[in-house]
Amino acid sequence: ATTAIFSAVNAYFFRPLPFQDADRLVLLYETNPEFGWIDANAAPANVMDWRERVDAFEDIAMFRDFGVGDVTIQTDGDPILVGGTSVTGNFFDVLGVQPALGRGFRFEETWLGQDKVVVLSHALWVSHFGADPGVVGTAIPFGGTGEAYEIIGVMPAGFVFPDDRTQLWHTYAWNDPSLAATHFRRAHFVRPVARLADGVSPEEADAQLQAVVASLQEEYPETNSIMGAGMTPIRDFLIRGVRTPLMVLLGAVTILLLLACSNVANLMLVRANDRTREVALRNALGAGRSRVARQFLTESLLIGLVGGTIGLVLGWIGVEGMATMTRLGISGATDLALDGRVVAFTLSVAVFSGVLFGTFPAMRSAGGDIQGALRDGGRGQSGGRRGMRAVGLLVTAEVALALLLVAGAGLMIRSGMMLRDVDPGFRVDGALAVELSVPSMRYAERDDVLAFWDEFQRRLEGRPGIERAGMVGQPPLAGTSWSSQFQAEDWPDDRYGSEIVHRRADAGYFEALDIPLVRGRLFEPTDGPEAPLVVVVNETLARQFFPDEDPIGQRIAYDRNATPESYWYEIVGIVGDQHQETLGEPARPEVFENRNQDWGRDGWIVMKTSVDPVSVVPAVREVLRELDPQIPLATVRPMRDFWRNSMDRERFILVLLSIFGATALLLATVGVYGVTAQAMRRRTQEIGIRMALGAAARDVVMLVLRQGAILVALGIGIGLVASLFATKALASLLYGVAPNDPATLASVVALLGGVALVACYVPARRATAVDPVRSLSAE
Repeated sequence: ATTAIFSAVNAYFFRPLPFQDADRLVLLYETNPEFGWIDANAAPANVMDWRERVDAFEDIAMFRDFGVGDVTIQTDGDPILVGGTSVTGNFFDVLGVQPALGRGFRFEETWLGQDKVVVLSHALWVSHFGADPGVVGTAIPFGGTGEAYEIIGVMPAGFVFPDDRTQLWHTYAWNDPSLAATHFRRAHFVRPVARLADGVSPEEADAQLQAVVASLQEEYPETNSIMGAGMTPIRDFLIRGVRTPLMVLLGAVTILLLLACSNVANLMLVRANDRTREVALRNALGAGRSRVARQFLTESLLIGLVGGTIGLVLGWIGVEGMATMTRLGISGATDLALDGRVVAFTLSVAVFSGVLFGTFPAMRSAGGDIQGALRDGGRGQSGGRRGMRAVGLLVTAEVALALLLVAGAGLMIRSGMMLRDVDPGFRVDGALAVELSVPSMRYAERDDVLAFWDEFQRRLEGRPGIERAGMVGQPPLAGTSWSSQFQAEDWPDDRYGSEIVHRRADAGYFEALDIPLVRGRLFEPTDGPEAPLVVVVNETLARQFFPDEDPIGQRIAYDRNATPESYWYEIVGIVGDQHQETLGEPARPEVFENRNQDWGRDGWIVMKTSVDPVSVVPAVREVLRELDPQIPLATVRPMRDFWRNSMDRERFILVLLSIFGATALLLATVGVYGVTAQAMRRRTQEIGIRMALGAAARDVVMLVLRQGAILVALGIGIGLVASLFATKALASLLYGVAPNDPATLASVVALLGGVALVACYVPARRATAVDPVRSLSAE
């Protein structure tokens, strides 16, 4: 278990990033307390100012950070969709990574009017270009327009930053004058990465950055009045979402390791007690105490190293199993690997474990009274009672450690159950989503694009098994596209709404996913491109921003201070909330634009099916081929996949902690059982005498249970106190349950206590079933 978990820890925290001098790379971000932004994407115009004015940065590049976009390319066969990332021309130079073939971008290629160029990933070069070095310098039809883009380079094998889906890179092709436009300072959609200049510390760079940020706040009060900025080492930024889960799992597996060591130490102590007379004889015959201790440590180290070697193999198998539940390694930067660091760690843990569970038995064996041991051994006590007290202390520790792990597993299980019960706000079963892009090469005008969406949906609804089809820009639980402020027409100047998210949709989207219409109406055919602009809002927006008034009929504009010249949208309906990001995050205020009025070429078609959603995929592909065989499907996913994937992190932690908790419970049970069985073996004559003098079997069993219960209760008490502090680490991972939830802790105590007492009862009951005469003559 430690090998498997450390492999993930190693991938995130220790493996080198695929960049030159990665310790000099920092990710930059913008902050805004009013919007609740902590590490948000930046506005490109602001980044350009940072680039010019902050001398502490050698250079700053920008890239798309909110998911890889799908772009169409054409090789010798049909058009294919590949994951493309937009970057500035200095992207590879700032990262310190250059193509294995050809060249990278030049900074001037960031702008519109330069040569149209792309760089391929190594995987795409191999899979679709036959690893032909001659592709560098050739042109391919690229994007919706089908324009020819020159392939100028191929990146090294394994380099896919910033996302594993990246298959090629292309430049933004911005219009240079647009940097001066307000929207280039208002729209936050790029992630800047900077390289520190030689000899400059992060603190010095941050001080210069803050000075420039303060200047921009004064120069551009309309967009930057409260806009801040920050920076963080690139590794810290990339692992920000997994740091807490990994630390929790590393802590849990450490507890499991200590529990296993306690169990083995118990076995070693029992074995050492059985060998007390042997050790005493060795000492009496001249063997020094240190030599005896070394013998015990050698035996325990051998056990540890053999177990560690086997564990290395099993740990790697465990890693493969974990990888099926969630991705391990930094997306776009590192992947899981059984490297020298993992091997060294595993062998170190094996040695540490051997010393840990071997030291106490070695000390106990080497430090005993020779004459007393010989007398005890002569009476058949095999080491006396002192060893059993030490064993009892280890059992107490085992129970305490087991309670910690079982409590953590119990909390995650209860949290997972509550999370699964959350209503996502849409139809999960019997629904399919497909993604595609309408190319501008053959659909140049708005009406052509809208006619394609209409015809595609109409033909889909005519196929068996497909009851309703609708279009949406981004499915629920797949993230959001953009956010804004807004103001209603009759609101005073100082009243506005912040951080509403936007989604493009049509009426079919709501009907296909059974999203309820709460009030008003959905979009209608009469809401065409030339009709007055209309929108639908969710319940959260209506409740949060219109608590004492009716939002239906209100006109809103996406400005903090709207003017008569602003674009005004009439709210015509209110629909139920859909979770946008994850089930654990509440629905955000959301506005749905009519796809006929806020039209676009990219989108998803969602379908309500009366059969298994996957079974209608061939029909969807057939309809698309009939309509336009040159348009490929980018993604095909049942809606249940979105629901399931939104709980990936929680499910990953829940499964592992449950396995650790079950193992801990088993180890604690074995430990209690083993100690009780050993105690019963030692007390064979005592039990025989008690029963010969008239004691009932039940009385003997109760005597043993009371003694075992003391150890178990002490361990539970210690573990319960420790769990009140330890489970706080789970707070950010739990949903709907507190880290010190009384019901969960009470259930864990009852489970562990009950299992432990059963482990005491079985050997006690077995000992009382022996004939007293045989017990008295046993030794």
